[in-house]
Amino acid sequence: MKGGKDCFVLNTGASIPAVGLGTWQTDGDLCKAAVKTALDIGYRHLDCAHLYGNEGEVGQAITETLSKKSNLRREDLFVTSKILCTTTNNAKKRVEASVFVSLKNLSLSYLDLYLIHWPAQGQVGDATDPPYYKQEKSPPRFKEAWRAMEGLVEKGLVRAIGVSNFNISQLEELLSFAKIVPAVNQVSSITLCRV
Repeated sequence: MKGGKDCFVLNTGASIPAVGLGTWQTDGDLCKAAVKTALDIGYRHLDCAHLYGNEGEVGQAITETLSKKSNLRREDLFVTSKILCTTTNNAKKRVEASVFVSLKNLSLSYLDLYLIHWPAQGQVGDATDPPYYKQEKSPPRFKEAWRAMEGLVEKGLVRAIGVSNFNISQLEELLSFAKIVPAVNQVSSITLCRV
């Protein structure tokens, strides 16, 4: 993917389009149609997550669009997905298994960006009710999970790694042991508060 005025450059040197299509809360034929339309009109960044339950439809739309548009290649797209780390036990196996599920669902051989979806572990809420809000104290630590994420980069399964919805102290903690600095902290635009 070429850089330009409509892109940001990550710490990896890769360009990420400034505007992307979020796939949260779409499924089935509507999701597939939305992704195909977005790609047809020029979107090149797709934001996905295993938790959204629609990576299969996104993958079908990508495959169909790439097969019909001879001037569009996989390298022209920037595909992000996320893992919800529900436990740090066996993080390496869980993280690797999760990325392979997303790659299979999306019909891709690599992801441009892979994120830890929420700075929490525990039993799963969903994308609108993450486990982070069910915890009394600060979220558990992610050293083992982050090491596993770094392994995905080393294996070429993902080009960049990052986090989502981390606050400053969580980022500082992560930076204290990270060998690979997170390329992104994707923050939800939804106003979240505890009552």
